[in-house]
Amino acid sequence: KIAVRPDATGTEITEAIDGAESRVREAVPIARVIYLEPDIFTEAEAAAGPHPEATPGGPAPHPAGGH
Repeated sequence: KIAVRPDATGTEITEAIDGAESRVREAVPIARVIYLEPDIFTEAEAAAGPHPEATPGGPAPHPAGGH
């Protein structure tokens, strides 16, 4: 996801996504299809830290026997 301000214009969002896409393609030249989703940035969510469901690889596995 690409964090955007609540008052961002369509042009600003487009520029942010285009910039992120360029950086991904520079780092991973074999990347063919890249899906980037804008999301409204809030300081409260940023301060809460990473969301386990949104981290690469998904949430951490449960400890043995735990559900």
